[in-house]
Amino acid sequence: MAAHSFTTHISSFIRAQNLIHPGDLIVAAISGGPDSLAMLHALVTLRATLGHSIHVVHLDHLLRGAESAAEAQFVAQIAQQWGLPATIEAHDVAILARTQRLNVYAAGRAARYQFFGRVAIALGAQAVAVAHTANDQAETLLMHLLRGAGSAGLSGMQPLVAWHQWQTYAAAVFGAAAGAGQYAPALIRPLLTTTRPAIEAYCREQGLPARYDPANEDTTHTRSRIRHDLLPQLIEYNPRIIEALCRTADTLAAEHDLVEQALDACWPQLARLRLAGIDLDRGVWRELHPALQRAALRRAYAALGGQATVGLADLERAMVGAAAGVGRVIELPGGLALTVGYQALTIGEVQASGPQLLGEIELLTIPGELALQHGWRALAGVQQPGAAAGPWSIQIAQAEITEPLALRRRRPGDRIVGRRGSRSIQDVMVDAKLPRGLRDAWPILVAGERILWVAGVRVAEGIQAERGALVVQIKIQKPEQSSAEE
Repeated sequence: MAAHSFTTHISSFIRAQNLIHPGDLIVAAISGGPDSLAMLHALVTLRATLGHSIHVVHLDHLLRGAESAAEAQFVAQIAQQWGLPATIEAHDVAILARTQRLNVYAAGRAARYQFFGRVAIALGAQAVAVAHTANDQAETLLMHLLRGAGSAGLSGMQPLVAWHQWQTYAAAVFGAAAGAGQYAPALIRPLLTTTRPAIEAYCREQGLPARYDPANEDTTHTRSRIRHDLLPQLIEYNPRIIEALCRTADTLAAEHDLVEQALDACWPQLARLRLAGIDLDRGVWRELHPALQRAALRRAYAALGGQATVGLADLERAMVGAAAGVGRVIELPGGLALTVGYQALTIGEVQASGPQLLGEIELLTIPGELALQHGWRALAGVQQPGAAAGPWSIQIAQAEITEPLALRRRRPGDRIVGRRGSRSIQDVMVDAKLPRGLRDAWPILVAGERILWVAGVRVAEGIQAERGALVVQIKIQKPEQSSAEE
């Protein structure tokens, strides 16, 4: 592709997709590689016809020492030579990956997008341009296909992405960017229909001194293996496989958009936002086509800030669970779950399980049984001392029980006696990492006003049974234990 046809192709794509308007300020994300350098050169060349201005940005990930520092310097020099303002920063991606428990590539992507968005907002830019190519699009489609995906995943990357979509991942790591509501710059991909061979040819023709990242040759990662192993094999079957895969992505993107429009029409009757999550009306749900049901689950998941990827396999599990009956809970990635109720399917945060009292205080008869919330129960009886059955069982010397036993909720000022004095129940629960939402109704065993046991957490000092004496045993049983023994 000659230089003129190269820029003409990009200009036509930009106009067709409405990516750049006269007067726009475009933040161009430049790594120094051939793709981004060709994009920058083309954007500079097209300024006279498209009427935009450019600000260069580059982020050094501090992963390759002097090599990545040299790349940052290279980008700064290119910007200066071409008369472009630039913002060059560094971020220790390795530390970010460790502190956020991400892989290095995910951490790098979050750092880059947060940086791009922050600079774009500060400048009042209309868009951030990234150099994803037709080859990147084909690789993305194949990667999603290998993992298992529906039309959303197989739609690949889009030429123009709204702020709230392209900033979702960065916001999950860094928090929402300040001022986004005022500017909300889009992400644009001017090279999305341009192949990598055409880009490399353009760099040679224009004498662009592109840098090459050796990490792109590392075939230990899925995308690199697709690029270096799978795609070359597919080209043997179809020399125009890149074009074919990009057409497939475009087709599926259009069909996915149609599904989203249909979902928009029924969403007000289907979904209701509440504190615990999003309710999907089961009556409306049953009338939906399966494609709309999947789209509804995906939309609800995204609306609740699901930070992980919800894949086709996750959606299929949720679909099966939704049809299986009331009471099912299907966990989804990112700490969310689908709960099947009588009237609604609720998508919300996974609720930590644990024993919860029904009332403020419940007297224990010996022998006897108390029902707790969600199928848990408490059992009391007299027996010979033996081995305690884990943290959910306690044996108390009968001599220690001088007042009626009861299970009650915590109260202000509650304390339990330990070897080194008494401790507040609040501190005991915090140290045990009991979820905040479970603490108020957590069962506490008392004899009169004396606290004997914070169930499953802490036993008071001095109440252990002596050898040979009869003991009172109190057990807290989980629902699965109860059903297994009955």
